[in-house]
Amino acid sequence: MVLDAIHARRTVREFTEDAVSDSALELMIEAATWAPNHRSTEPWRFIVLGKDGEMRAKAAQIVHDWTFENVKNPNPERRAASSKEAQQEIIDAPAFMYVYSVQGRNDEVTKENYAATACAVQNLMLAAESLGIGVGWSTGKPCLAPVGTAIGAEPDWDIVGALYIGYPSETQDRQSDAKRASVNDVTIWS
Repeated sequence: MVLDAIHARRTVREFTEDAVSDSALELMIEAATWAPNHRSTEPWRFIVLGKDGEMRAKAAQIVHDWTFENVKNPNPERRAASSKEAQQEIIDAPAFMYVYSVQGRNDEVTKENYAATACAVQNLMLAAESLGIGVGWSTGKPCLAPVGTAIGAEPDWDIVGALYIGYPSETQDRQSDAKRASVNDVTIWS
């Protein structure tokens, strides 16, 4: 049931070494493409960077360099460690994907496209959950670093996220005590 997947899904960033098959990634991307999109623009773009591939190494290096130059910590050892950690997490993920949104003909459509692409990512994550696969959706360092055109994105695409994908490790706490505010705390009934 979809409600079970919604409640069970967690951000996962610790994975086993097991590879994620291309067929599993294709199923997840197909689920993503069924997200609602006003005007049927289908604005999502997925860039899958293969494990041990040249493009993944290139993206990881760009993220490393950006992190080193932009991290707020003045301590050079910590900056170097943070940069290396960001790079290694990309390299080590069993599967790694960037998700972009295509801009629209005006600001309104561009905003709708971004929202639709965020819905697509949620669909992808729920499909992954149904396959026993975890996803960590990042909008941090791997998205702030200028990787776009280096990995094949068009210059005018908007970054929506970087997805770390794999089978959750046993150390990953998937059954955390996650809580949400009650419906009445976030809803105005009138």
